Amino acid sequence: MTKNKYLKKERSLPLYPFFFLAILSLVSCQKQPVLNFGSGFVADNSTAHIVLVDTSAVNLATVFTDSTATAGTGFLLVGTYKDAYLGKISSRAFLQIAPPLGLPKITSSDFYDSIGLIMLYKKGNPFYGDTTLPQSFTINQVDTQYVIDNFHHGFFSNSSFPLDPASLGTSSATIAPSIPYTTQRAGDSIKIRMPDALGRQLYNMIFNNSDTITRQAAWLKYFHGLCISPGLGSQGAIYGFNDSATMRIYYHEASVYTLQKFIDFTITNKGFQFNNITVDRSGSPTASLVNPTLSVQTPPATPSALTANASYAEGPLGLAVKLTFPNLAAIAHRPDYISILRATLIVRPVPGSYTTTWRLPPQLTLFVSDQNNLASVPLGSTTSGGLQQGNMSVDFLNPLNTIYGYDVTNFIKAQIINNSITANQTGLLLDIPQPANTTQFNRAVLADFSYPVEQRVTLQVFYISLYPHQ
Repeated sequence: MTKNKYLKKERSLPLYPFFFLAILSLVSCQKQPVLNFGSGFVADNSTAHIVLVDTSAVNLATVFTDSTATAGTGFLLVGTYKDAYLGKISSRAFLQIAPPLGLPKITSSDFYDSIGLIMLYKKGNPFYGDTTLPQSFTINQVDTQYVIDNFHHGFFSNSSFPLDPASLGTSSATIAPSIPYTTQRAGDSIKIRMPDALGRQLYNMIFNNSDTITRQAAWLKYFHGLCISPGLGSQGAIYGFNDSATMRIYYHEASVYTLQKFIDFTITNKGFQFNNITVDRSGSPTASLVNPTLSVQTPPATPSALTANASYAEGPLGLAVKLTFPNLAAIAHRPDYISILRATLIVRPVPGSYTTTWRLPPQLTLFVSDQNNLASVPLGSTTSGGLQQGNMSVDFLNPLNTIYGYDVTNFIKAQIINNSITANQTGLLLDIPQPANTTQFNRAVLADFSYPVEQRVTLQVFYISLYPHQ
């Protein structure tokens, strides 16, 4: 049975209509999720009172969607890191490249030098993990033509293609993303040397004006694409490189003065560039997460009791948090209950689960969710009707002040009288908004009712009561 907390009556005053309007204006401020009505909000036994219920149960579950749309995001997400809550997370980038439309004229005075891949990391690009550790990068050639799977309309985080096992090059570097700078001393670039056998072959095809080089359809049948993966043993971070990666052939013209030249093969059809994201949850709190068993099904929800008494929101991994409220009807059944005045949802990330390395999502969008665990419509604010994303600010000195706050008045008013057979499965969904849900690995760890009150997700319901309460 839910134990309820009431506002203390300190003196008796009638609650006149104009004073009631003042209360409404006070509690409508979305920036003030914790309301304190103070000693003025009391009355004698013949007038209405306001009661706070802040211990109503909030059940948490992690909703897992097995894939996210990672094609054409603008970033090549490459790297790997180990998360204490979610396991080992890795990402590799698939891309098609093509020679320039206007190929240079190579003569007998020109000589091949080398070939390599260049990836650019710009300030503001996404990254997640420990950037003080070196990250290695490996290139392989895609071993088949790009084909979109049946019933799909593009490429997703679980899409992949077979690779030629022979590596086309490996390189390692430490990246300082805030500058940005790499230990390769190439500014904001990562450079990977590729085999000269490949470079000479392509150089000769250009020299001979081969149809395979000059016709893009023929080229893509010949050279299907590249995959850039984290190297074996990497455990630092995932970086988002610009989708302007270039395979460059270097050559020079031998004359009185040596003239350095190059030919760039750049990404073609950026909508076909996608990031394949995998996770190994073994040994982590999310090891028992329920996985989808069918290719087409609604996303399953795993109760927080099975995932270390917490639930998790993370965009590229397809994780969202569903909240249900099983005891709401008990409030409406109280003999003093008149109506809901206001309801506020306070979401506190678990203290210690976030740092400057393991960053929180700056925004969590709140949706209404049905029995299928799907996000239906965003839950707007009662006052503005606008989209709610938590207005979170991080306080590392006092973690309990780090909260996402939401006005859930309209949802609670409807849910408290919901008598349908799916009422207990109807709830709210906290999810990472677009476009961060496909490129930003920031995650939130939210505690269930087994944690102390000040550390868990809390629902505050203010209702109008007929009776005074001590």
